[in-house]
Amino acid sequence: PATIIPDLPIEFSTPGGIYRPENYDHRNYGPVTLRMALGSSLNIPAVRVLKLIGGEKVLYDTLQDLGVTSLSEPADHYGLGLTIGNAPVRLLELTNAYACLARLGEYKPWTLLADAPEVEPLRVFPPGTCYLIADILGDNQARLPTFGPWSVIRLPFKVAVKTGTSRNY
Repeated sequence: PATIIPDLPIEFSTPGGIYRPENYDHRNYGPVTLRMALGSSLNIPAVRVLKLIGGEKVLYDTLQDLGVTSLSEPADHYGLGLTIGNAPVRLLELTNAYACLARLGEYKPWTLLADAPEVEPLRVFPPGTCYLIADILGDNQARLPTFGPWSVIRLPFKVAVKTGTSRNY
């Protein structure tokens, strides 16, 4: 969470042309911690991190491991923008992926049946990593730069919150 990453304009060459990610508020914050970048939903650092860890194929494979079936195109179709939500994903599958974080990295397929047989969870992420992500997503201070001190996601109790940006904002 304390790692510093630049939130500065950047361009990536893609088969479809130049990709220039932008933050929702169209501002840049310079060097930021990963805590601030995630808490404030900064797009540019998210894209930079995905590039650093291996690109869209890494995230694409992880999403498939988490039961996301709605990615109908290959990873390179979505590109690095996959990390900021440029692919259509079923809400139920996305919610279940976040539930994996809440279960400290254990994945279980979703079910709509109360009496469904219990499934042995599959370890997808280290528990400590999930704890840190949940802590960041519950940190009102980390959200301040983008959302301000009195945003609707500032709640009187500890809760992990993640906002999203649609393709057309």
